[in-house]
Amino acid sequence: MLHKLRIGLSVAVIAALGFVLGTAPTYAANYYDGKSPVGTGCNKSGVVKSTKYFNSHNLRGTIQLMYSTKCKTAWAYVKLSKPYPSKYGYVNAVIHRNNDKKSYSCYSSGGNGRIIRYQSTCYSAMVYDYKPNTSYAEGTYSPGEADVYSLGRTSSY
Repeated sequence: MLHKLRIGLSVAVIAALGFVLGTAPTYAANYYDGKSPVGTGCNKSGVVKSTKYFNSHNLRGTIQLMYSTKCKTAWAYVKLSKPYPSKYGYVNAVIHRNNDKKSYSCYSSGGNGRIIRYQSTCYSAMVYDYKPNTSYAEGTYSPGEADVYSLGRTSSY
């Protein structure tokens, strides 16, 4: 009788743990958060989900929200129409996950670095973006290290 009671309690505890763990937010501690789309290979299944064109601060180009159909991740990508001309300042791309406000940029460890003189593209680190998560991409510009201006943002996906 005592043995059956122990087994019953064990099953109840395991079921309760499974329920608690199974209802954890899908954005919590995902393996891909902060990782490089190129380093993980997620870029190979990357598709453009939203594009925003900008012409601001003497800069023209596109901001793209990229999505990996294999990894279920999103990242930001900025492409200037011509290389960044100034030896001061930079252009950056930022991915924002709406659900928990987590964000990464080109300057984050999973990105390829901000756009500086003679460069024209950058990509951010990734966020997990599968249902119910949504994200958007933003482009930013700084003429120095103090001020940062938005170049625009994509719609969410």
